Amino acid sequence: REARKFERDARALGKASFYLAWMMDEDGEERAHGVTMEVGQKCIELPHRVVTLLDAPGHADFVPQMIVGAAQADVALLVVPATTGEFEAGFAEAGTGRDGLSQGQTKEHALLARALGVNQLLVAVNKLDAADPPWSQARYQDIVTSLTPFLEQTGFKSERIRFVPVSGLTGENVKEGG
Repeated sequence: REARKFERDARALGKASFYLAWMMDEDGEERAHGVTMEVGQKCIELPHRVVTLLDAPGHADFVPQMIVGAAQADVALLVVPATTGEFEAGFAEAGTGRDGLSQGQTKEHALLARALGVNQLLVAVNKLDAADPPWSQARYQDIVTSLTPFLEQTGFKSERIRFVPVSGLTGENVKEGG
């Protein structure tokens, strides 16, 4: 119900693709800009445990807040874009590239998470619906092949790394019925 309400509200503001992020982004400014700025927290009660979800910012302007979130985590979800250029920018030297994309964010976030004690990692390969061609198995495999050695060098054990293809825009592999 809550997801449908967020979808309706986001669509009314012309930000239909942001509705899933609104599950964690409660601040009006975060919702208006479509960027997580503070660490969000939600608890999910399962039959045998309580899981606390922390939504830490990924934008370069909010790295200190990302560190606060990662320092509290046991498991991290690293979201990497599958679109050509964006994925590659995540591994470039830190800064801003000619195309205006933030450089090195994927690399920086993985290194920080591991340094802060996170030892389990789920990598969401996002925007596969926007890859060329859409949902390309070859593109997904290229990303897995590129990321795995880097993550292992960073200190993550291969058996503690999982990859999943997703689309935040359509909700594919993010929510039921996506």
